[in-house]
Amino acid sequence: MQPTTIIEISFILVVTALLSVVALFLRKPLKILILIAAGFILIGSIIFYSTRLIIVENQTNEAIQQLDTHLTNTFNGESWEIFDTDDYEIKKIKFLHVIFNNEPMIVYEYKVTESAIKQLSFWGKENGDNAEVLLENGIDPQHIE
Repeated sequence: MQPTTIIEISFILVVTALLSVVALFLRKPLKILILIAAGFILIGSIIFYSTRLIIVENQTNEAIQQLDTHLTNTFNGESWEIFDTDDYEIKKIKFLHVIFNNEPMIVYEYKVTESAIKQLSFWGKENGDNAEVLLENGIDPQHIE
């Protein structure tokens, strides 16, 4: 779980608890209204945080399928592995990493949107060397788009 998610959930729990405590000191009609509001906030946040992971996983799987189709069309006859970046936010843009089996020392980063796929950068898998260092060391990436 991401630290921001923990902070968000903590904030929701504190607000719900405060509303419940405030409701104890009010008259019955207003007390019921505030407790209902606190209940809706709590239930709504539980639904949101439980479905968010499913939505993000679905978006990531769709982006992986798009990228796999793109790589099949671009680099026909080659094989690769696609990795996600463990991003747990609902976004229209996904960043994925690709390692080609015939070039296992280089990681390529792709940006996948609904309408386009773009290769952003590449680096060395072992020590994280950027593109310039790889080229200086005589490693010539074969899958630059």
